Amino acid sequence: MVIIMMDKETETLVKIILLLESLSEEERGRILVYLDMRYIPIYREKEFIIMSRKLASIQKIEWIEPIVNKDKIELAGVLGFQVIVQKNEYKIGDNTIFVEIDSILPDKPEFEFLKSKKFRIKTMKMGGVLSQGICFPLSMLPNKEYKLDEDVTQILGIQKYEPNEDNRDIESDKINNNRYKHPIFKILFRFKFIRNLILSKKQNKGFPEFIHKTDEIRIQNIPSILKNKDTKYVVREKIDGQSGTFFLKKLPKSIFKKQRFDFGVCSRNLRLWNEDNSSYWNVAKKYNIKSILERLIGENDFIAIQGECVSTNVQGNKYKVTEPDLYVFNLILPDKKVECLWAEQLLKGFGLKWCPLIDDNFTLLDSVNEMLEYATGDSKLYKTLREGLVFRNYEHNISFKSVSPNFLIKYDE
Repeated sequence: MVIIMMDKETETLVKIILLLESLSEEERGRILVYLDMRYIPIYREKEFIIMSRKLASIQKIEWIEPIVNKDKIELAGVLGFQVIVQKNEYKIGDNTIFVEIDSILPDKPEFEFLKSKKFRIKTMKMGGVLSQGICFPLSMLPNKEYKLDEDVTQILGIQKYEPNEDNRDIESDKINNNRYKHPIFKILFRFKFIRNLILSKKQNKGFPEFIHKTDEIRIQNIPSILKNKDTKYVVREKIDGQSGTFFLKKLPKSIFKKQRFDFGVCSRNLRLWNEDNSSYWNVAKKYNIKSILERLIGENDFIAIQGECVSTNVQGNKYKVTEPDLYVFNLILPDKKVECLWAEQLLKGFGLKWCPLIDDNFTLLDSVNEMLEYATGDSKLYKTLREGLVFRNYEHNISFKSVSPNFLIKYDE
């Protein structure tokens, strides 16, 4: 008899592998998850679709311009971004690995030059020009054919930068704290059947699957949209706080036919089960959001409010608030996001504030640089530089952000 000693992490991985073995080859092959220089097939449930931001992708060099008084570097255009690159490293039309700002690269020898920056890609200014992102040669990838716009985030082991929230380590709220630290669990726990296999009933309920997380795409990622001058947009200020989600979902009625509800408070990525002193729970209690949602849910299966939480200990308190507050940017029903001008008036009756309105009939400008310049200005909440603007068209379900480069430089973002 052979006895194999396993720690909890290894034991869990073995359980997963055994479960995968019971699935058909077709089921196992529906999704590939990159792990430790290998690909492991993982079953994806039919109804569960993950839309992830491409932090690193294959893109084309659109243009190249010299930088005044700089002999070793030049400026290159990728999508709507401008990036500083080594001189003569690229030609117009070349493909490159483009890594966006807010990316955290792994601690590997090829990225050692970023160690002093904690491997984070930020907006920077050099030689008097703005640079957002970084380019790497395709030779950094495994040798195979890559398509334009192909996502290589997982291949390179890149993660999205997530700031600590409420001056506390958000990791402490993650599933089962210390038992599942391996990066594979962050991916595996996206799948309901794996959470059910491994976790307790309470643990496996993270951020609600029926609500999209808040993460707007940047205008630099979709520069071609600027050609459309017929579509009009509502423009609102982008508040620099903490993104919170507050939802109410109907549960099966009790034996006495009384309607029951599940009320949830969430950060950007997690459901916060324990009522605490975070900005999220503070504003939930301040405005009695549960009661508001109960009055608004009607015949809908669920309803949710999303907004930006500000507080004395959030993002340096740029708006000089004296207590936690909330600025709403989404009212969500099962079939739609409610048009914000109407929703603002509705929630105003309950004492809730919406993110400040800048324009309700905006025509897109001609260039990305003009859109970034338009985003730069003073906040309507306090005499300070605003983070940027969010543009929405509800008829065509279009939403994106334009973040002020001046803001990013000032606050080292």
